[in-house]
Amino acid sequence: MPMTEPHEIFETHRRYLTAVAYRMLGSHADAEDAVQEAWIRASGTAAEADDPRAWLTKAVSRICLDQLRARGRRQENPLDLLPDVERAPADADPTVRAESADRVGYALMLVLDQLSPDERLAYVLHDVFGLSFDEVAPIVERTPPAARKLASRARDRVRGAAPRDADQATTRAQRRAVVDAFLAAARDGDFAGLLAVLHPDVEFHLDQGADGIRIVRGAEKVAASAAAFHRYATDYDFEIVELADGFAVVAIDDGVPVSLLSFSSEGDRITVMETRELR
Repeated sequence: MPMTEPHEIFETHRRYLTAVAYRMLGSHADAEDAVQEAWIRASGTAAEADDPRAWLTKAVSRICLDQLRARGRRQENPLDLLPDVERAPADADPTVRAESADRVGYALMLVLDQLSPDERLAYVLHDVFGLSFDEVAPIVERTPPAARKLASRARDRVRGAAPRDADQATTRAQRRAVVDAFLAAARDGDFAGLLAVLHPDVEFHLDQGADGIRIVRGAEKVAASAAAFHRYATDYDFEIVELADGFAVVAIDDGVPVSLLSFSSEGDRITVMETRELR
């Protein structure tokens, strides 16, 4: 039987590997670069492996892990954007799961970006792509039980699990209540309601693209944007996602995320809001 050419092996698994890399890196361009780099480094070895897909998954994952760690040192935050689709079943063919995973919600990508590189990799490889912890462990340079713990911590964050500490749970509930109150006041055009949830010294950071960041300070000035907030709260659907220090609201227009509004708060008042256009 003729041996499969290395290039054919690569093309067979390219889509799957790119989906793995995208879930790791949050950028299509970076994902494609990682897959190509893995192939340049390892094409000959992969062709000789008993399981080329597993071998290439490991190679791509190691490259992604290095990039994530370097990104953390540079404090980068590249996020790409794709519309939501229903996730493929866990027992689906790997290629089908890859195609589904390559079209994940923006809010989930935000959550993944809050994880440590090792947590993110362990979660993506095990929970999304079905690798065993025996396979994940050498990639993150941990024992299988330690890799399982990494994935478990990541899973709690992705699912929005309540913190174990009662004080933390109270803080989380307060933060969410403040966001809900803000959206309700914005939806109703309630100026007094907006003032009630804004700290007197609140800052509103508006990303204006090439024109840079504009900062509005003070509760009354921020609340004066009530008309804009009203349109924001009534014209779009929302995904609300918990971040490390608060919550973010992703505005969705006809299934496509169009803007992001993140909140930081103290007690029952919002201290910082940041908005970013996604289209």
